Amino acid sequence: MAVVIGTRGGFELVDDAGVEDVALGEGLRPGPRVLRRFEVADEADRRPHAPAVREAPPAPTAGVIRPPRHPALQFAAYAVAAAVVAAALSVFYLYATGATSVPERTAVVHVQVGESLLDVAERSAPDSDPEAVADRIRELNALPDAEVKPGQALVVPDGAATP
Repeated sequence: MAVVIGTRGGFELVDDAGVEDVALGEGLRPGPRVLRRFEVADEADRRPHAPAVREAPPAPTAGVIRPPRHPALQFAAYAVAAAVVAAALSVFYLYATGATSVPERTAVVHVQVGESLLDVAERSAPDSDPEAVADRIRELNALPDAEVKPGQALVVPDGAATP
């Protein structure tokens, strides 16, 4: 067995004599340190065998470099993305608050003087879309058009807040 010892002046290859007393990795402070122990295959050849060399990982290949975008185009893209997000949030808010849904509960109301079907829809379900409520009133009452008469009784979706 041979040992490579590192000293201040460099490295030394030391024979078997007395190297078993020094543990691998530990050094005699402040003297030499054992760097590596290895078996010598041929006593005539005192050079250690080189350890297996690990191949370096392949260098990364260069990708296609995209030319930078024009700032105005980039701003326009961000503006469109922001508008889409804002529209999605507003639709979600309307859905969550129930403003787009027509109430399921119904009630009977009478048309007041000067009221249209849209006015009756706004009065009966103020938190809902008046156009959707008016369409539902036409369905419930089998009305051919949006014409109503004062005093006429209508079945309407009841969206009035209950205390």
